[in-house]
Amino acid sequence: MIYGYISEDEDSPSNGKTHLEAYVDKNAIKLDSFIVEDQSNKVSWEKRELFDLINNAKKNDVIITYEASNLARSTLQLLEILEAIAKAELSLKFIKYNETFVPETAMDTKSFLRLMQFIEEDFLSKRTVDALARRRAAGLPLGRPKGRKNKSRKLDKFRVEIKKYLSLNISKASIAKLVGCHAQTLYNYLEDTKLTAEGEPEEALAKSNLESIS
Repeated sequence: MIYGYISEDEDSPSNGKTHLEAYVDKNAIKLDSFIVEDQSNKVSWEKRELFDLINNAKKNDVIITYEASNLARSTLQLLEILEAIAKAELSLKFIKYNETFVPETAMDTKSFLRLMQFIEEDFLSKRTVDALARRRAAGLPLGRPKGRKNKSRKLDKFRVEIKKYLSLNISKASIAKLVGCHAQTLYNYLEDTKLTAEGEPEEALAKSNLESIS
């Protein structure tokens, strides 16, 4: 079966429904069901119709959407969705990127990294546009105030995603591309923070202590 799925963010709609309808019409695709989510993707995907769709679909069924933001609001949340889709052995078609996510056994690493790079670039662009729009609406100045220095590392905001990528055994060079930085910047960040797939040293120690207690 083939499903269409769209969850529009009312704050920054992508017109995904229009794009999806045009795509299936152009390619003469007959959808067995077209779900237009009535909740924003600000709501956890496990509390939306998307969760029921993934859990009720059958092996080899196909879900078609327009772009990543029609499913999630962050790369980390999207990775959770892709993991659920892989476990259910479904396929997920992204119209905007002309890419299809399929179960691990049928998708090579290069294709997966290419898809994730499209997605991360999309999320980064939307975060930037939305942040600028909010500042303009609030009458705040754009850009960093003169003479102000960064108080946090450039990659701190990607810390959770980096940890997830490490747990998936994705190479550091590929992770750097996914988060949009030079490879050396990532190497330095990992060296400075001692971040691994288990987290930073304090997290790993805490996890080890909990496991030993249990």
